[in-house]
Amino acid sequence: MNNKILLIIGGILLFFGLVQPNIGLPINNKPINNPIVVITPPADNDVKELCKPIIESLKNGPQSRKQDAQRLSDLYMDLATLIELDGADTEVIKTTEEIRQANSLTGVMLRLNIKGAYPGLSEASQALLSSQIGSDMVTLDSDLRNKSVDAFRALAWACNEGSK
Repeated sequence: MNNKILLIIGGILLFFGLVQPNIGLPINNKPINNPIVVITPPADNDVKELCKPIIESLKNGPQSRKQDAQRLSDLYMDLATLIELDGADTEVIKTTEEIRQANSLTGVMLRLNIKGAYPGLSEASQALLSSQIGSDMVTLDSDLRNKSVDAFRALAWACNEGSK
């Protein structure tokens, strides 16, 4: 008798599961709204000119260029935020050499695997960074920190433009 009741209940539950899989329980199923990040072009015309080879390199890349460029853009915005937030209570990035190391390590950490896929991208990115922070290892002051943030935001803008 118990087996028949369990079998009937199981059959009813199976029927409802197949016919109406969404029961409509009061569970918060709303999608998470990601904040919209507005990427503006660099204010400095010299920096904007240095962005052009980056944009062209990305536009001439493989089919995965849109996803790659968007991930790079997000990465550079995150690096700009990291550098910008430093200086308040704790400083993670204190020198220009640490900026270069963070830049090279983050691409590896995200496993972008774009080495060689975009000819001239690495050189153009390095040229833009070097134009803003120099090639020497120096301690970041507020002016150099702001220039570094602007450089990474320019890189993010260039990558975003390259994804279009």
